[in-house]
Amino acid sequence: MTDRPNIHGSWTYSFSQPYPHPSLSFGAMNRAASLEAELDRLAMVDRWVDAMLTYPDAERIINTIREKI
Repeated sequence: MTDRPNIHGSWTYSFSQPYPHPSLSFGAMNRAASLEAELDRLAMVDRWVDAMLTYPDAERIINTIREKI
């Protein structure tokens, strides 16, 4: 906020909204939020895979290969 007298002697005020970085626009911030959401989804899938005890698709492929040998 800045204040200064105008030409008539009364005071005026000017307000500005601070942003994380002056070069960031709303589009850039929106893209950053989308990227963060996508990274969160990838981390969630990684946790699901880490929690799996078996991998049915992989086991099916391995069994098919073993039957052909």
